[in-house]
Amino acid sequence: MHARCRECNYKFEKETGFFFGAMFVSYALAVVEMILCLVVFWHFIDFSPLKVFLIVTLILMLLSTINFRVSRSIWIYLFYKD
Repeated sequence: MHARCRECNYKFEKETGFFFGAMFVSYALAVVEMILCLVVFWHFIDFSPLKVFLIVTLILMLLSTINFRVSRSIWIYLFYKD
């Protein structure tokens, strides 16, 4: 992640440990993804519990890098002031 925005020169990290809170946002995103996968693959498609667990685990592993970036963006926008 860059230290400053290339276009507006906004400093992303306000202080040491600023993005610690983004971990909680990432956790919330992962929980929502797990619940959605559980509902779709167990309730609608009717897979076995073991298959659902493996699918949910695989999807969470694939989405972890996206969650990392999205959670940091959400955390920045919570504190962004013009």
